[in-house]
Amino acid sequence: MKRPASLLIALACALLLPACGPSECTPDNCRDGCCSEENECVRYASDESCGPKGGGACLGCATGSVCHLGQRACIVGVMRTRVQPARATILPYDPYSTEDEDWDFDGSPPDVVVEMRCPSASGVFRTPEDESLRPRWNTGGCEVITSNLLKFPLEISIFDVDDFAFDDSMGSFNYQVTPEDLHFGRIELALPEAVLALEIDLSHTYSAE
Repeated sequence: MKRPASLLIALACALLLPACGPSECTPDNCRDGCCSEENECVRYASDESCGPKGGGACLGCATGSVCHLGQRACIVGVMRTRVQPARATILPYDPYSTEDEDWDFDGSPPDVVVEMRCPSASGVFRTPEDESLRPRWNTGGCEVITSNLLKFPLEISIFDVDDFAFDDSMGSFNYQVTPEDLHFGRIELALPEAVLALEIDLSHTYSAE
């Protein structure tokens, strides 16, 4: 009994193929992005797909050029991104301890530090210590060439500094930055067990070399 209905649908799609196939990328359905050669709406511009919002054409930037995220246009030069741990929310107790649940022996909040290894930047970058369950930082970040940041991951560690014993690790992991992160201007992460939230700010600069 269902076969005639199926045949009618198939016949309708054959006669009205554009309506049944993939939707076309247009200014109406791609107001927040540009349209690629594959007729897809690209909402997060990159060096490979750079174009104005409103359904304009996405273009690949030529060698020696980068996509300016604010202008959504290719410019001659290099894009760099500053990666700065900004704030965190720490669990009120040490989930790894088998004896004392306090982070520090005197019951005080942990002295929280973030360390990072960043692609194309040598050495380890480290924030100052902040004795708090909601630490904040505005120094200790790194500045890297953005294209490298999209190819290779950040190596991130966060821990409680202890003057009288080994530092207490709160977690270590690798994170691959995405074009969406660059546009959002921030990475929001959580490390299981100890770190409820970790926010890392991303800010961009452009230069001729």
